[in-house]
Amino acid sequence: MPERSKHVNIDGDVICYAAGFAAQSNEYHVRGDVFECKAEANVFCKRYEIDPEEIEVRIIPEPIEFCLSTVKRMVKNIVDKSDSETYTVILSGSGNFRVDLATLQPYKGNRVSAKPLHYDAIRTYISTVLNSITVEGEEADDYLSYRMVSHNETCATIDKDLRNTSGWHYNWNHDMTDYVPLRTANQNFWKQMLSGDATDNIAGLYKLTGSKCSAALKAEIDNCLTYGEMKDAVVDAYTRAFEKLANKMEVEYVESDELARILTETGRLLWMRRSPNEMWSISYVPQEPEDRAGLAAPESDRQGVSDGSL
Repeated sequence: MPERSKHVNIDGDVICYAAGFAAQSNEYHVRGDVFECKAEANVFCKRYEIDPEEIEVRIIPEPIEFCLSTVKRMVKNIVDKSDSETYTVILSGSGNFRVDLATLQPYKGNRVSAKPLHYDAIRTYISTVLNSITVEGEEADDYLSYRMVSHNETCATIDKDLRNTSGWHYNWNHDMTDYVPLRTANQNFWKQMLSGDATDNIAGLYKLTGSKCSAALKAEIDNCLTYGEMKDAVVDAYTRAFEKLANKMEVEYVESDELARILTETGRLLWMRRSPNEMWSISYVPQEPEDRAGLAAPESDRQGVSDGSL
C-alpha cells in the first residue's frame, strides 16, 4: 500500500449536518404543556383524548457560538485522530452533474428532512475561517475521492460511498484509519450497482427488475479478482433479471442498448470520481495502479493547504 500523506480532506457537508443537529433540540407543545420527546406528548394526548395533530414541534437551537465551537473542535479532532498535519474541509457548492443524469429516479429525490437551523452559518464559518474548498458542478465526495487517488491524501468521512475508491480513509464515528485496496474498492462499487443506494434514491437490481440482490450475488463479486470479472458478473445478473421481468410482463426481450443505458446511468450516479471531471461508462477500464506510492504532488501544487492551524 502507498505511504499515506500527512494531509486530510474532510467531508464538510457531513460536518454541517452533524454539528448543526447536535446544536439543536426539539420541544413538543400540547395546549400549554411541554414535553422533551414526542412519545411523551403522544401519551399525554391519548390520556386526555387530544388529537395528536395538535402537537406543536418547536426547534430550540443552542447559541451559534457553541455550535461553531463544536465545528472547530470536530475538525481539530479529525486532524489529530487521523494523524495528519494539514487539512482542508471540502464543501459541495452549486450544481451537481448527477441531477441531470438521473432519468430512472430523481437523484436524492427522496430526501425531505430539513437542514439544521445553523446550517448556513456553519458553511459561512467553514468557508471564511477554516482551510476549505467549495467544489462546483460535482459533490464534495468526488473531490475527496480523486485526491485520495492522485495525492494519497486521507479522506475523512462517515459516508460509506467513498469506500468505492481505493486509498486512505478515516471514519471519525469509529475513530478508525484504514487503507482500502483497489480490488476491494471495485468490489464495493459493483456490489452497490446491484443494491443501489436508497439514501440517494438510486435504483438497484430490485427496484428496476424486482429481482433481489441476494447474498449469493454479492459473494460472487467478492470472489472476482479483476474489475472486468466483477463487471461481467453484474451485467449477467442484470441481463437475467431483465429476462425474467420481460417474460413476466409478456413483452419483448429488453434490448441490449437499453440495458447498457440503464447500467451506465446507475454507474455514473454511484461512481466516485477517481480523476477530475471523469465520467464513468460501462466500457470503463481502470488505469490506476494498485500501488500508488510516490504519487503525492509537490507541496506547492496542493490546493487549499496551509499550516492547518486551528
